Amino acid sequence: MQPCIYTRKGIPFFHDKSKLEFQQDLYERYHDMVVRQSALHLIDQFWTEYPYQPVLDFAKAYYHNRNELNILEVGCGVGRWIASLAHQYPDSNCWGIDYSYQMLKRAKEFWVSRQEISIDLSYKGLGQQSLIGEKIHNLNFGLAKAEDLPFEEHSQDLVLSSFLLDRLDKPTRGLEEMYRVLKPRGRLILVTPLNFQKAEHWEKFYPSSKLSNVLNEIGFDMVDIQDDIIIEEPLDRHANRVHWKCLGIVVEKR
Repeated sequence: MQPCIYTRKGIPFFHDKSKLEFQQDLYERYHDMVVRQSALHLIDQFWTEYPYQPVLDFAKAYYHNRNELNILEVGCGVGRWIASLAHQYPDSNCWGIDYSYQMLKRAKEFWVSRQEISIDLSYKGLGQQSLIGEKIHNLNFGLAKAEDLPFEEHSQDLVLSSFLLDRLDKPTRGLEEMYRVLKPRGRLILVTPLNFQKAEHWEKFYPSSKLSNVLNEIGFDMVDIQDDIIIEEPLDRHANRVHWKCLGIVVEKR
């Protein structure tokens, strides 16, 4: 693994994120993003169930059956998915990588430092909830770009990514990096709503058959593809929701 450039509050930086990059990154906005993502992914008491459980349900059939693995989540946010793998594989080395320092700071607070977090969604009619985190010994978090991962070639057994591909400036480069760090026959589990922000990305990756072709050209073999993973993301007490129709793909490195 590459040495980090510096650390901030225990978060290693593998990308020297500039002041301008911080200003332009929506996910560095604490109230708009960190509070919202913390409520969605950490405090299930606000909801009748974990809203993103369909992602975990899709993925669980494709995990390895070995105990000691190197597992990487690219675009981990506040860390719910990679933390679930760290629990399931306590002898494995688990890393969550994200481009947002604020998201990573919250992930470390909750999953590594076992701090108490308090989220106030009174403005959404949901009140306030507090929860004490955990201390997972085999889980680490770091700041890096998906297009430039700080891991050695052929080093990871399993790579996870959800709700990230359609937000990358260079999606193909991100997929190539995930391929590079995977071991031969290592698996990539990808979940995306295919909600691209650029016309050229819609042209290259949509419909899903085009994305499948890109993955094949990079060097992946298809294991499974499902285009009906539904996420109902709650918005408020009145049960208004955002409906995400997601594509789930599992591929192996040749």
